[in-house]
Amino acid sequence: MLRQVLQRLPSVGAALAQQTHRHFGVSAVAVQKAGALDPIQQLFVDKIREYRTKSAGGKLVDATPETEALLKDMLGTLERSYQATGVDMTKFPTFNFTDPELTWPGLTEEQKVKMYEVVDAIESKAAAEAAAVSAAEDEKYDPFEGLPRL
Repeated sequence: MLRQVLQRLPSVGAALAQQTHRHFGVSAVAVQKAGALDPIQQLFVDKIREYRTKSAGGKLVDATPETEALLKDMLGTLERSYQATGVDMTKFPTFNFTDPELTWPGLTEEQKVKMYEVVDAIESKAAAEAAAVSAAEDEKYDPFEGLPRL
């Protein structure tokens, strides 16, 4: 009997170790979900919140007067270099794109008119064919069409 108990002891020990491992994994997730951060994570989150409050005005955070003077000097240099006096160089630029007018080099006015007439004729023919196909599809399909009636 003692022999049987000793033989089963390693399997019981392995099962106990596996259950302990599982419970430890579940409890670690439960502790994290409870909102307890480790000290490094908490410090990181605190620094992000502090930065957000300091940068509320859109200015440089913890800037010294020398840093602000350097920024002002650099922006002045940019304004002089690109003749952009009065433009806010800290804003992202806006772009307005317009489509260029297409020209047909080497075509006379008569040739342009004829070309447009041909294109219009082709488009109207394609529209008529599409309408015919649409009308044909709208007709009811009779699976017994052509079969003799009994």
